[in-house]
Amino acid sequence: MLTVAITGARGMIGSIIAEKLVNAGCYVKVLTRSDLKDFPKNIKVIRSSINNEDGLQSLLDGVDAVFHCAAELREESNMYDTNVEGTRKLLKIASTTNASYFCYLSSVGVIGPTSAKYVTEDFDCHPNNVYEKTKYESELLVKNANLDMNVCILRPTNVISSTRVGVLSLPIKNGWKEKFKVYLKGKESAHIIYADDVANSALFFLKNKVHGVNTYIVSIDDDKDNTIEGIYNLYQSLCNKKDRVRFVFPNYVPNILRKIYKGNSLHGRVRFSSEKIKKEGFEFKFGVINCLNEICKQRCK
Repeated sequence: MLTVAITGARGMIGSIIAEKLVNAGCYVKVLTRSDLKDFPKNIKVIRSSINNEDGLQSLLDGVDAVFHCAAELREESNMYDTNVEGTRKLLKIASTTNASYFCYLSSVGVIGPTSAKYVTEDFDCHPNNVYEKTKYESELLVKNANLDMNVCILRPTNVISSTRVGVLSLPIKNGWKEKFKVYLKGKESAHIIYADDVANSALFFLKNKVHGVNTYIVSIDDDKDNTIEGIYNLYQSLCNKKDRVRFVFPNYVPNILRKIYKGNSLHGRVRFSSEKIKKEGFEFKFGVINCLNEICKQRCK
């Protein structure tokens, strides 16, 4: 039986990883500041902060694999302590264990603004905001930790689920403001990726070992429906609604407006490549249609 440690196990992706590992018969340990009642009884809960070394020691004691999903997403004042220093302390203790796999959940946002139309893992990173900068600094810590294990860094695009719908708020709310955004930005990529697919990619490399430190973009941007317009119309169709958008502005219109007000960004015509992770043998279970269908079914329960 594998013993697995997870940080950020109450988060969108960490919770799915925990559930899948428990169902697979693994002994799962999680680090959290939440109440114990938030987790099933068959999960070992270590009540601690990511910066508490005693808590981290308890979490990592005897583990075979580590999934580091914890991150501060909202409070900028806490991002460095959680995203960077927490990662630094976790790596320090992880290096003393016999674990053979370390997975770090990063973000494609670390790449920062770019004028490129097609982005791969080989692009230089120029993170823009505090969150992106701290996630990239954490990536560098992971890469330079010299862990004696297989290390995987995942960079998902815009992760959505039935509870965190992201750009799906446009067809769900469907007011005049939302429709205007679709008319204006409809041809732009939505960059959505289903949370289950991100969790599956993390688990894929637990079973399919790739030696050394490897970074992968987790994206379905190659799906033709992964645009603002495509997602809006698909969601309406799947939910048996008649509302459709028949006309949207050309892609250059929002692109020019954004450049005037914000400069280059990761929006617009940018597409993120999934070729590297696919070459390793990973297959995305949920494309855009299946992703939206799952969310429609769950929200209609």
